[in-house]
Amino acid sequence: MRNPGRTGTILGAVAAGIGLIVVVITMGLIIFQVNQSTIALTEEWTVIDVLDADKLTLRQADGKQINVRLCGIVPVFGKKAKEKLISLVKAAKNQVMIIPVEKDSDGYTVAEVMANGTGELDISFEEELLKSGLAKTRKSGVECPNKLSFEQAEKIGIAAKVGVWK
Repeated sequence: MRNPGRTGTILGAVAAGIGLIVVVITMGLIIFQVNQSTIALTEEWTVIDVLDADKLTLRQADGKQINVRLCGIVPVFGKKAKEKLISLVKAAKNQVMIIPVEKDSDGYTVAEVMANGTGELDISFEEELLKSGLAKTRKSGVECPNKLSFEQAEKIGIAAKVGVWK
């Protein structure tokens, strides 16, 4: 028999490398799936209560219920901000979508909350409160996926001199 030589050694090393890459990718996918939230992102949630100016109780069709705190904002003018949130929920016919970010120390799911708008646009509840001057962006804590949009919405409220920016 012939010795595989240099070519055989190189092919063996390539095969081992490919095998290692497959193992790493598989482990990454397993870890990704384990760390994913059990909260559905694409399903609609029904708002069953507006608890505060930045807190909602939501329920899915299967009966699962969660308490949500709006991500990235600090409400001001509590009563007016809560009234605005109630009006947003009513306009959305109590149907919202969420992007969960984390659980806070009080057990609330911190999430971005939005509703279907006209056309393809979604209405962000956080942005609406910020543009109305009824909330400020939260400067520390959770990094919300749409943080830059929230900062822009706050600038709109400041420029319009509404709410806290009067």
